[in-house]
Amino acid sequence: MKRSKHMSGWSRATWRWMVAAVLLMWASGVLLYLWPAESVMEMRDWQVHLRHASVVLHGVLTWLLCVLCGRGLWPHLRVMWQRREQRAHWIWGVLSFVGLSFVAGAGVLLLYGSPSLHDTVSAAHWWVGVALPLLMLAHVWRRFIPTRA
Repeated sequence: MKRSKHMSGWSRATWRWMVAAVLLMWASGVLLYLWPAESVMEMRDWQVHLRHASVVLHGVLTWLLCVLCGRGLWPHLRVMWQRREQRAHWIWGVLSFVGLSFVAGAGVLLLYGSPSLHDTVSAAHWWVGVALPLLMLAHVWRRFIPTRA
C-alpha cells in the first residue's frame, strides 16, 4: 500500500528529512559563524576538528536539501497551485522560496565567487540563513495547530 501525501503534496518522510536537514544546516552554520576560518590558528585541536566536521556536514546537508527540494517542490507546487485564494500561505511560500534560493545562491558564491565578494556575501548568507527556519515555520505554522472536528 502506498503512503498518501499530505494535503500539501509533501510526503511525511520528505518533510521530516527536510526539517532535519534545515535544522542541522542551521546548527552547523551557527558553529561556523562562531568559529570563522580566520581564527583556526588560535583554536584548540578539538575546536578545529569540530569546525571541520561542521564544514563537511554543512556541505553534505546542502546536497541532501537540494535533492529533497528537487524531489518534493514540484509536487508541492502542483497541489498548492489549486489553492491560490489562500494569499497568506502563498506569500509565506514565495518568501520561503526566495529566502532558500538566496541562501543557496550566496552559498555558491561563497564557494566559487571572488574573494572580494566573500565578506559581503558571507554576512548576507548568515543573516538570511539564520532567519530562514523562522520564515519556513511561518509558512507551515497552521499545521501545528490542532483542528476542531
